Amino acid sequence: MPAARQEGKGEMEYRRFGRTGLEVSVMGLGTGGPSQLGQGSGVPEAEAAAVVRKALDLGINLIDSAADYRESEAILGRALRGVPRDAYTLCTKFNPVTRARRGEPGGERALKSEAEMVESLERSLSRLQLEHIDLFQLHGVPAAFYPAARDRFVPVARRLQEQGKFRFLGLTESFADDDHHETLTAGLADDVWDAMMVGYNLLTPMPEEHVLPEARRRDVGILVMCAVRRAIARPEQLRQLVVDLKAEGQLAADALPDDAPLDWLVGDGIPSVPAAAYKFAAGHPGVSCVLTGTANPHHLEDNVAAILGVPLPDAARERLVRLFGPIRRNLGN
Repeated sequence: MPAARQEGKGEMEYRRFGRTGLEVSVMGLGTGGPSQLGQGSGVPEAEAAAVVRKALDLGINLIDSAADYRESEAILGRALRGVPRDAYTLCTKFNPVTRARRGEPGGERALKSEAEMVESLERSLSRLQLEHIDLFQLHGVPAAFYPAARDRFVPVARRLQEQGKFRFLGLTESFADDDHHETLTAGLADDVWDAMMVGYNLLTPMPEEHVLPEARRRDVGILVMCAVRRAIARPEQLRQLVVDLKAEGQLAADALPDDAPLDWLVGDGIPSVPAAAYKFAAGHPGVSCVLTGTANPHHLEDNVAAILGVPLPDAARERLVRLFGPIRRNLGN
């Protein structure tokens, strides 16, 4: 497993972020998901800012945001005021596809304009109070839109990159809709992306088949999202998922117990199933950084502790891949 230590950062592990050459913490702070720095649960901004500073204190040096994450960029900009710019890697995103109109599925989504991307990046820089973004990403690109999005936005992005607006260019998939990771597979073949964000967890190990090894071969930095999802963190939901998979014939009846089906992962320095999930995501050598999202500093400390320390045993990893690898859809959303 690639690793390095930085002085003054305790036990945090650092990894090379692909061809960017950046050294990033194995756990990064995400500002999207259900929490969005506490915006989803009414956490006061002062507490959200304290989580950002706590992340830095714990050695986290990669923070990921997006123009679509409500006020996350603005909250980050205020929270990071006065922090040396070289103390963190800041990633943000532009969604190149319009949202489907409610009640009007299909045919209603379309590519945005080049001008909208430029405007989005300028707005992100203003809200973040930065002169440049470290990693600017096309956000959640559906597979059907990928070729057109690449052709429309990459040339404009390159000009913005030359102007010093951002350093590296990235691509993220639409995890809930792209069961076979088609967007990232196509993106890897194009070889124009410095980094990618993939949905990868112990219930959905499919990226190990192609995306992760190919990214490693092409020296593309990998951010992991969705390492711990509801079906992993909520015991009753996990139980129901396993029951359903057995009923569908996706799992053998004796593959796992119905009750506490993944508790065999707990023990020997692994305190919980979510801790095992973070270790699983970090355990692949193609992974640079695993994102976690929370507005609770104690929860953040627990997550950092979970990803560090003893790794998930190889036998446990192999069993998870045998069980869930053949399942050809994303689980754990």
